Amino acid sequence: MVIVNLQLKVIPDKRQAFLEWFHGLLPDTRNYDGCSEVNACSTAAEPEAVDVISKWKSQEKYDAYLAWREEEGTLAALDEFLTEEPKFRFLTVDQQF
Repeated sequence: MVIVNLQLKVIPDKRQAFLEWFHGLLPDTRNYDGCSEVNACSTAAEPEAVDVISKWKSQEKYDAYLAWREEEGTLAALDEFLTEEPKFRFLTVDQQF
């Protein structure tokens, strides 16, 4: 299993529009082959930050999903909301309790 932490910095005056748009994408993400969980997270201390934490069967499954999102235009649309490039962290689960 791989946990993907997608770290986003949203333009402050576009935050609400971003959240509405982005939350509409999450059901398709969750239903994509290999995804077992997806969460959009925020913190009051850093209101421009949105972290997307998702669990995938493998990084290959996530890579296929990301290629699909790029092909259908989501990644280009995402750029319009961000102040900087997204950051990806891939965490391999070594042990689960």
